[in-house]
Amino acid sequence: MDRLFRHASAQSNLREHQSGLEYMSVLLERAKSEIENSGFISERLRRKIFSVFCFWDYGVALGCVSAGPAGAGMKDTPCKTETANADVIAIIENRLERLGTFKEYVLERENLALDAEARSLSLPSPAAADKLLRYEVHLDRQLYRAMDQLERLQRQRKGENVPAPLNVNLGRRA
Repeated sequence: MDRLFRHASAQSNLREHQSGLEYMSVLLERAKSEIENSGFISERLRRKIFSVFCFWDYGVALGCVSAGPAGAGMKDTPCKTETANADVIAIIENRLERLGTFKEYVLERENLALDAEARSLSLPSPAAADKLLRYEVHLDRQLYRAMDQLERLQRQRKGENVPAPLNVNLGRRA
């Protein structure tokens, strides 16, 4: 059971990366080429396709396995009719189109991951961000104090009666 899980996990990992999708596309292109040229898929290529696609796309794996030669003794003679081969080629072409779509999604996901990583590197560390926030709060308080003092001085110049500033401390005493 553990071996099957690892095999399924490996197939899943192939679909999540650009190089894995390229490998899958190359396998299907080679299978299509072999069917078109010799009428069947070689035993070695059928085994590769089955091991790469069996858990993810059983239809492709089964179609490619069935596109082998007629019997064990007749390895180089095609066993299928042209319509059966055409069906397998149609399945392969359909899966190649799907792999093309997956490639686009994977490329977009990889670009987004790179962008997110670049953005995260431009942020300061949590300790530095905390220090920056404290400095910003301190400067903000100084600005408001200076603005209040400026307003008091302007009112005094105009001759208004300005009461002394109130110092209100809202903190608790222990």
